[in-house]
Amino acid sequence: MRESEQDLERLQALIDASIDKASPFLRRSFQMPEHSLSAAQLCARLEGSLTVGLATVTARGEPRVAPIDAFFLRGAFYVPTVAESVRARHLAARPGASLTYYEGKDLAVIAHGRVEIVREPDQEFEELEATQRACGHVSVLSWGGEGVYLRLVANALFTFVREPRG
Repeated sequence: MRESEQDLERLQALIDASIDKASPFLRRSFQMPEHSLSAAQLCARLEGSLTVGLATVTARGEPRVAPIDAFFLRGAFYVPTVAESVRARHLAARPGASLTYYEGKDLAVIAHGRVEIVREPDQEFEELEATQRACGHVSVLSWGGEGVYLRLVANALFTFVREPRG
C-alpha cells in the first residue's frame, strides 16, 4: 500500500460521506455500512493493474462505457491513455465520469466524479509512470501521441465486499 496517512484520512472521509448520502436502495443493495470497505481495506484490495469500466459522455449527451486498464494510487483511480483518444477528448471537454471495478459478486467499487488530465510536466507524472511500469506495462510516452493519465477525482465512492473482515 502506497497511501500516506493523509491519503487514507481523505479517502475514509469520502467513503463515510458517500455512505451518508447514498439512496436508501443503494444502502440496502450494498448493505452499507456493514459490507463497506474502510479506506485501508480498499487500498489493500486495489493493488496492481485493474480492469475498470470507465463511463464518459459524448457532445450529444450519449453515454459511452468501455473496459480499460487502470491503477489505484494515493486513494484515486488513474487510467493511462493518450490525449488523442476519444475517451480523453470526451473527458477534456466534459470531465464528469463514473468508474466501476468489480470482482464477480464478491467486491464492487463505484466512483463518480470528474477527471483531471495529468501530463508529463505535472509533478506527479513521474510517479504515475513508475506505477504504470511496476504494474507490468510500458510507459504511456511510448504509445504514440501525447501519453497522459486520467485521474478520477471522486465526489462519491461506494464499496461492497461480500465477506467483510473485522
